[in-house]
Amino acid sequence: MSQTEFSKLLSPGKIGTMELKNRIVLPPMGTDAGEEGFVTEPIINRYAANAKGGTGLLITEVTCVDPPLGINTVHYIALSDDKYIPGFQKLTDTIHKYGAKCAIQLSHAGRGANLSVLHALGQPATAPSEVAMPYSFVTGLTGETPRAFTHDEIVALEDKYADAAVRAKKAGYDAVEIHGAGYYLVAQFFSSTANQRTDEYGGNAYNRARFACNIIRKIKKRCGKDFPVMIKMNVIDGGRNGGVTPIDGLYNCYLVQQAGADAIEVIACNWSDVATLEDIPAGGQPKGMALPLAGMVRKAMIAEGEERPNMEGRGLPAITIPLIAGGRTYDPVMAEGALTSGIADFIHMGRGMITEPERPNMIAGGTYPYARPCIGCQKCMDNQLMNDGELICSVNAVLGHDNNDDSLPPAETKKTVMVIGGGPAGIEAARVAAMRGHDVTVYEAEDRLGGQLIPAVVPPYKENLADYIPYMEKQSEYRGFHVVTGKKITREDVEALKPDAVIAATGVIPASLPISGFEKAHVYNAKEILLGAPAADDVVIIGGGTVGCETAEYLLKAGKHVTVVEMTDHLMTNMVETTRFVLKSHIKELGCAILLKTKCKEIRNQEVVVEGPAGEKIIPAGTVVIATKDRPNHQLADEIRDLCAEVYVVGDASEVGSVMEAVRTGYVAGKQV
Repeated sequence: MSQTEFSKLLSPGKIGTMELKNRIVLPPMGTDAGEEGFVTEPIINRYAANAKGGTGLLITEVTCVDPPLGINTVHYIALSDDKYIPGFQKLTDTIHKYGAKCAIQLSHAGRGANLSVLHALGQPATAPSEVAMPYSFVTGLTGETPRAFTHDEIVALEDKYADAAVRAKKAGYDAVEIHGAGYYLVAQFFSSTANQRTDEYGGNAYNRARFACNIIRKIKKRCGKDFPVMIKMNVIDGGRNGGVTPIDGLYNCYLVQQAGADAIEVIACNWSDVATLEDIPAGGQPKGMALPLAGMVRKAMIAEGEERPNMEGRGLPAITIPLIAGGRTYDPVMAEGALTSGIADFIHMGRGMITEPERPNMIAGGTYPYARPCIGCQKCMDNQLMNDGELICSVNAVLGHDNNDDSLPPAETKKTVMVIGGGPAGIEAARVAAMRGHDVTVYEAEDRLGGQLIPAVVPPYKENLADYIPYMEKQSEYRGFHVVTGKKITREDVEALKPDAVIAATGVIPASLPISGFEKAHVYNAKEILLGAPAADDVVIIGGGTVGCETAEYLLKAGKHVTVVEMTDHLMTNMVETTRFVLKSHIKELGCAILLKTKCKEIRNQEVVVEGPAGEKIIPAGTVVIATKDRPNHQLADEIRDLCAEVYVVGDASEVGSVMEAVRTGYVAGKQV
């Protein structure tokens, strides 16, 4: 598509009095890089990259109005005091320098506050009611029973939101957004399960919305009617412990519009301590998944007989204020369709802007097909919520490290660079080295690029990961390096070609286990099974890590009887928590037998002998799958060090890991060569 075919997406838009150069919104996503509430250089650098990348509106990350009780991470930012204003002023000045507008998301975590901080203070979490936060596989979090706010504390909190909005305006922000989604406090007030109050802030949907509506009114009063106020909302809060029905969600949208909100960012949440086969982990979530929510808000009416307080009659007046929606909607074709159909007025591109800050400019310039996709790994969220770490990205190697690709130094001397291996590490190394001006050729032994990703995308819910392979295939055209497939490089090849530098991305050597019978014909490694090796009806998988359990689900869905044998007491210890929760539930529901603290002692022709807490056990096994950790394959690199002054080993060839480690090591090598 040409730029004119994205005329709606790239056209100016308006939220309240705020005029935007296009309809692309960076939604608020935390960096977890603050220092005791203050904005830091990494935060400014992150938003500078997005502003420079052409984004119309940047909504900067969750900012606490009442620290430390309301913070959700250790490395937070806050706007609860004037002392924070200068840092935010520097941030807004940076964003405005590139022609973008900015809003700030104001928040309080309520019962979702960081418990390590609260415990250190000897404080409980606080919430609308004494109801513990249930587990949600969306966030991977649960909580302990909080203390309920008093009425006066709620009123004081409303004022704290308004005070923070005043400071935001002084710091140069063009608008504010109230965080009323996910597990945050405003969402807790909306929820009938989290909010069980009997005073004016609870008891029915109208009262449960009072907290949000009062905040909006107070901000408007303090900052002026012309200062835009947006709200991010759970239009549906579902699951076993959900508390906002679709009807409630529509009603809440009506109420915040009546209170003066200038736009609504629509989202949904799911609260459940179990996952069913209908639940999809992030790796398989469809693009544009939140667009139907916006369509519901835009088009739906409350049914006859659903009369609610503060409404004229029983029909819900139209939601006329702008709607911001998306959910993996970084495909400009999909975004344009949503805008032209009237489903949404603005499109937020969250993870798509983490992976590729230049995405809006690439859309405008026609190079968007070369942009990095989001692979759905969830490391961006998991590292913050579960590890108190900073925002990271598996495919954007500079996030959390360098500022952006502009920091790449041009090569002082142009070199001939040989990259051996066409997986994620090799292609990233080639991309970066070529951008710096080197003459780069990638040699891949197989007939296509992809490396370890080729089997990795076979199990269920790998659609987003699969997008990374065509991205890699396009980089040689985009960045100007050469690719030779079907060529296994030897020492003699290196000696003949005489490269100035070699980057070895040669992958792994399959695991070899000291088990009697390991050499039998019906024993395969997991990659062989995923690439089409036949499997009998009874399968034993040795190794309950990520690969083992993903292979188990693949085989279970093919109708096989599967037993997973794991030496430790946990499955998938290296997997992000949200995906682990769903996958573990899936394989159990599909009937997988799981043996923990158990090891395989012998492989026989149609059975295996294992030993666990209950002693020895014989399990039928027409096929045995080895899913234990492979070994780095750096043999060629070791062989050629005397032939080349510069030899770098990257990806699994250096240390077996995930896509994130592969891409990062490839990036570093491409920058160093």
